[in-house]
Amino acid sequence: MRAAPYLTTALLVTGLTAACADGPTVAGADGARLLGVEPQGGQVGVSIATTVTVTFDHPLGPRMEEFVALHEGDVSGPLVAGLWSTSEEGAALVFEPAAPLKANTQYTIHIGGGMTDRLGAHVDLGIHGPAMGGMWVTETMMTGSLGMGPTGGMMGTGWAHPTDGTFGMTFSFWTGT
Repeated sequence: MRAAPYLTTALLVTGLTAACADGPTVAGADGARLLGVEPQGGQVGVSIATTVTVTFDHPLGPRMEEFVALHEGDVSGPLVAGLWSTSEEGAALVFEPAAPLKANTQYTIHIGGGMTDRLGAHVDLGIHGPAMGGMWVTETMMTGSLGMGPTGGMMGTGWAHPTDGTFGMTFSFWTGT
């Protein structure tokens, strides 16, 4: 005996709703969304032994750790030595500094605007980023003291969003003593 079409549809909708509520978020046409940055922008008194973590609502594309950086000072400052890695499930990027951070110093996390998820859709930084102290990066910020042109460095693919004109988002924090 065949199930009535309305029952099949109801079961399908119920199953999808349950999967979305209880399971991992599935990538959609809009791309992964930034969920968290630790330490958040504006945070003061951060431990010099901190680990930087950036989380998303679903897995990123391959090699996206290449498009996130930690600078000493602002986004034009030198890069901090260390290793960015992707979590096992692919939805988080973690930075382990090679040495403890300097005390009483500003640091800036830079997340590239052209990052993509596993389906190739661009990552959305704007829904939650500003609420976590994020600031949009402009071309003027990138060309100053970094001296990097539009096709290289932190201005190339992965750093520049293909349509909105930004070069990602930054989150500045300050270490304590």
